[in-house]
Amino acid sequence: FIPHPQRGKFPILLWHGGGLTGVTYETTPDGREGWLNYFVKAGWSTYNSDAVERGRSGWAMYPDIFKGEPLFLTKENPFERFRIGQGSGSYNKDVTKMKVLPGSRFPVEGYDQFTRQIVPRWTTTDEPTLAAYTDLVDKVGPCVVVFHSQAGQFGFKVAQNRPDKVKALVAIEPSTGGDPSKAAALKGIPTLVVFGDFIEQDSRWPKIRENVINFLEVVKSAGGKPEVVDLPKLGIKGNSHMLMMDKNNLDVANVVQAWLVKQGLYQ
Repeated sequence: FIPHPQRGKFPILLWHGGGLTGVTYETTPDGREGWLNYFVKAGWSTYNSDAVERGRSGWAMYPDIFKGEPLFLTKENPFERFRIGQGSGSYNKDVTKMKVLPGSRFPVEGYDQFTRQIVPRWTTTDEPTLAAYTDLVDKVGPCVVVFHSQAGQFGFKVAQNRPDKVKALVAIEPSTGGDPSKAAALKGIPTLVVFGDFIEQDSRWPKIRENVINFLEVVKSAGGKPEVVDLPKLGIKGNSHMLMMDKNNLDVANVVQAWLVKQGLYQ
């Protein structure tokens, strides 16, 4: 999407997480405006992608081309793992019986609609996905990459492979970092990492966050200056793992926009 006038100095690339597609950024499950429109209206040229084997990118035969079999998420899985519900057994098809984390800003009334966005995914396609995203950066040219969850490794690794073409990284709750042995490649790339709420209450996310922070420490040791934002410390509370869909999603987008402006990437 190319707006007129363009105010972002470089295009923004939006990369989704595991089991999802670019629809993540298009709208919210309850029909509000998504981040795609937000950044286009702010004057950023915006490229919204479906990764290899997801959504509009389709998938190849397995095991002939893709090794292994696809994974299929249940309706319960994201509710319990994305810090929407109160852990195991918290999902119920009856909205009134869902055990939602107190203060959650996820639009649970649209949760069933959200699960219709979920697609099969592979655990064996990291290599072609990384290659495809690298090709995209080569094609689009200097750019800002905004990436979520599973795309953590892709965002960091593509930047490490193309440090001259990635002008900034915005990692939205990345599930992993990049290659520690190539940390120095990120030292000149402004990097923002954003985490939502309820992390300490979850069985998985404290460790996930710790691993990402450890990677960022390696980047700092190599001369980089990544910034970490915990939204509750800014007074932005109640965010799930899908913070671009939460009811305060535009408040979170404002944090990202303000940071990009501070980096001198907006005119």
